[in-house]
Amino acid sequence: MNEVLIGIACEDNGHFRAVSCLIDQRCLAAHDWLDGVLDDCRRWIGVDSREQYLKTASIDRKDVRPQRHKGLTIKQHGLIGGKPLENESSMWRKALSLFRDSNPRPEVVVLARDSDRYDRRAGIIQVRDGFHWPFRVVIAVAHPEVEAWYVSGFEPKSHAEKAHLEQLTRDLSFNPTIQSHRLTSQPKNSPRDAKRVLANLCGEDLDRQRACLTDEQRLRARGGENGLAQFLDEIDESIVPLFGRKPA
Repeated sequence: MNEVLIGIACEDNGHFRAVSCLIDQRCLAAHDWLDGVLDDCRRWIGVDSREQYLKTASIDRKDVRPQRHKGLTIKQHGLIGGKPLENESSMWRKALSLFRDSNPRPEVVVLARDSDRYDRRAGIIQVRDGFHWPFRVVIAVAHPEVEAWYVSGFEPKSHAEKAHLEQLTRDLSFNPTIQSHRLTSQPKNSPRDAKRVLANLCGEDLDRQRACLTDEQRLRARGGENGLAQFLDEIDESIVPLFGRKPA
């Protein structure tokens, strides 16, 4: 089969690792024939095909030049579908326009963002649904931030990890793995900060963190309020089918 090109626009490497891991997990679960050959069947790309993702923080800084399509300059209107722009709609419109005009062009683009307790999903939906894009657009909004997704998938693997989680639960007055949406992204020194909680549970061990994203049933059960269950649904609907059937 032809290589599936998956574009990703996100904040940093942490978001890329989480998003790409979850996509791979769902594709492998749906297509067992991808086991051992997945890296040959899909490729992550940013607007620059040499990069694995487009860093959203750079969009307004270096891509403020007018957008052009088929020789025409596209004016950035203050309305989409006759309605005022939602929060960050302009940024996401620029990101998708850059992917649309990139070569090679991806077959699906994932837009990943922390909510930071703001309604950032509305702006992405407005841009996704307000224009006709030549690729599928998948939304990954983590509430309050992507580290909460890892925390929601954490399950103790030793007596020490179990004791650590129990102590953390007492300190927070709630179990962060079951109610990860109650964690925060600010301030960074808060005991409830999602990054801080993840570090307490897994340290800086990236393999241990990645293991938190492997149990789909657990992630869905605990991800109803942190945005993860919605993302898994969108993967199943818009990305998994791109791989079709096993090549003859």
